[in-house]
Amino acid sequence: MLSRLLLWMVLAAASPAWAATVTLPSRWSHGAGDEPPLQVEPVAPGLWVLRQSRASNFEAPFLYLIAGKQRALLLDTGAEPEVDNSLPLREIVDDLLTQWQREQGVSSLSLIVAHTHSHRDHVHGDRQFADRPDTHIVGLRPEQVAKVFGLDRWPDGEASFDLGDRELIVLPLPGHEPAHIAIYDKQTASLFSGDTLYPGLLTVRDLAAYRASAERLTGFARRHRIERVLGAHIEMSTTPGVLYPLGGPYQPHEHALALGAKQIAQWQAAVTDAGDFVHEHVSDDFVLGRVAQPGEFADPPNTHGMLVVGTDAVYLSHLPMFHPPHHYQLIFEANLPAEVLRGYREDAAAHPDTYYTLAPTQRWVLPDTIKPDAHFKADLYRGHFERGGTPIARDIDVSVRNIVHFRRFEAGRSEAGRTPQPSRWIGFGRGSQRFAAHRIEAAPDMDQIVQITAPAGAARIEDQPLIHPTRGSAELRRGDRIGGGRVERVIYTEYGDLAQ
Repeated sequence: MLSRLLLWMVLAAASPAWAATVTLPSRWSHGAGDEPPLQVEPVAPGLWVLRQSRASNFEAPFLYLIAGKQRALLLDTGAEPEVDNSLPLREIVDDLLTQWQREQGVSSLSLIVAHTHSHRDHVHGDRQFADRPDTHIVGLRPEQVAKVFGLDRWPDGEASFDLGDRELIVLPLPGHEPAHIAIYDKQTASLFSGDTLYPGLLTVRDLAAYRASAERLTGFARRHRIERVLGAHIEMSTTPGVLYPLGGPYQPHEHALALGAKQIAQWQAAVTDAGDFVHEHVSDDFVLGRVAQPGEFADPPNTHGMLVVGTDAVYLSHLPMFHPPHHYQLIFEANLPAEVLRGYREDAAAHPDTYYTLAPTQRWVLPDTIKPDAHFKADLYRGHFERGGTPIARDIDVSVRNIVHFRRFEAGRSEAGRTPQPSRWIGFGRGSQRFAAHRIEAAPDMDQIVQITAPAGAARIEDQPLIHPTRGSAELRRGDRIGGGRVERVIYTEYGDLAQ
């Protein structure tokens, strides 16, 4: 009881009992031709949000100016304008701070120009402040950031940074970029998260660092009151799970800028659930995108056989093993030539209880080859191509339409001694057909794909987890319930290739 009371007192001291009201606009500049290069919104006392117009630069970053009684902090300085060099950031910041000093009766106010990270769409305006009096521009390397803010255990720990009657907390969050930080404003209970978390495509360059940052930020959120997470971009549309095309000049129906503590928890869960993902992992409010580093997926070329699933839309599921170079679970929608597709559908209708496989005619590296719009040659078989299957089409052109799930197996992710988890499945399908693939983790395991009746919401986002209450890797049978649907047909079940 005493320990709980002490914990409550610590949390109460760490989090403000109140927070200043923040009023965000219902609509941001989104690429209309008559927009100014910077939209300026005073959203709370001493807090301004600036949004660069998409007409100026398609990145359309958000910048944040936070002022106290002794100094102010500008977080990010925008992207290079694409049409001309007009980005009046210095002029706007000077005007806002002059007005703030007048209102607060402050005679002098120093300025810190900081960055969530060093990417060029966040630092272009730095040069405008190079000759500004009483101004310090924070460097872009981790050690420079750590020195200014007193982060002596980078990337662990956090640091208080006082603006004068306004405390900020600086938190290292590398993974998207090595020097990435987030800043928490106690006065408004707002977290400025940069490119680590926002409604858009969250690119991950260092997966281990990004995972650690997700754990760190989730722990921070448990200890502090966070009313809103304000990131550096908006790339999601108002349709859950749907991104605007990257680089587009016009986004009239954008997702709201602010995320909340709930999305922090969902983001951390998504980072964990995605595993060692290769392509993308889609959630309602954000999409995780992997940017592989040189040599990160350096497997030797090999033949990667695939199960063919569906006739309305055709999906291919990689036939995996737990050793390189076959240690991937991969499901993607494919395009087949019209004549081949017609013949496959006719053959499948004549053999409803048979499964089909595809054998590429060349050896290649799986992560290097399977990308959106990529092509490869393959032979199509009724049955298993290595177990006496019958070829029905040779040397056909296969293209990648949409990647549903792409993940490398990780040694130790399901190590012995852990509490058995409910059997997890990956939902996918389009048209009138829906399927579930068993999520494979570690040996011994099972590869199984079943056709199911469509659960509610199945058509919205693919690669959403379906839970079967049976623990472990127990296989499904016809009639079993899974994720709100029911198994209509067991297409494929394999234990031997995943025994070890």
